[in-house]
Amino acid sequence: MSASIPRAARAQRGVVLFTLLALGCTITLLLPVAWMATMMVKPEAEMFARPTVWLFEPTLAHFEYVLEAGFLSSLATSLVVAGASTALVVLIGTPAAYAFARFEMWRRDDMFLFILATRMAPPVALVIPLYLIYAKVGLLDTHLGLILAYLTFNLSFYVWVLRSFCRDVPVELEEAALIEGYPRWQVLLKITLPMLRPGIVSSAVLSFIFAWNEFLYAFMLGGRTVKTLPVAIPTLITAQGVKWGEVAIVGISALLPVLLVVFTLQRYIVRGLTLGAVKG
Repeated sequence: MSASIPRAARAQRGVVLFTLLALGCTITLLLPVAWMATMMVKPEAEMFARPTVWLFEPTLAHFEYVLEAGFLSSLATSLVVAGASTALVVLIGTPAAYAFARFEMWRRDDMFLFILATRMAPPVALVIPLYLIYAKVGLLDTHLGLILAYLTFNLSFYVWVLRSFCRDVPVELEEAALIEGYPRWQVLLKITLPMLRPGIVSSAVLSFIFAWNEFLYAFMLGGRTVKTLPVAIPTLITAQGVKWGEVAIVGISALLPVLLVVFTLQRYIVRGLTLGAVKG
């Protein structure tokens, strides 16, 4: 009895220390975001004053500049390009990952390694050939061109990750359904895909984040009429200096869609990342 009390006390101290550590990490991560939120409405004259000005009269001048400069159009372009490319990745990559996990094919491992190698290639090695091809076929500075370009790095990543999830689905369930007379496509739709939902969602969210943050392809293949948010942000660095209030507004605007997606689908993401995404 006496030995159990110190053990319980140590366990309680461990919980308290872990809670304090988690709280410290949370504050460290949220402090820059909170600081950016104050910069959105802080006058430029007081933004870098020393000592720091905590009480100030809010201003909407930064918002007016962001609206007049067309950043809402860049935000909409990022949403369209990242969302459409992610949807294509899921549509094409899901059957591809299932095929690599389930079917025997000629030199399957070599083909899978080739797909994975496209993700490992430096982006600059691919963007120049894509630029020359797009210039010939008229896809430069178009939404479709960027969407197809994003497939070059997101599709291989999606197939690579989802293949491990497909291997975790018991093949005996599919065989039992086939014995019962279900065709292969019904087995895939009614049995395999529902079990793959966490893996599909978590892989798709990661693909969306990669496309959302991408700069090089958007700058080289778009950047004029089709300007995503990462390409538009550097325009806030002017000859008069950096417009920090506007940078804070655009930065928070770029953060919100990703947070919304993650918080909405967090149940699937957490389950998917713990089921098989880190396995061979």
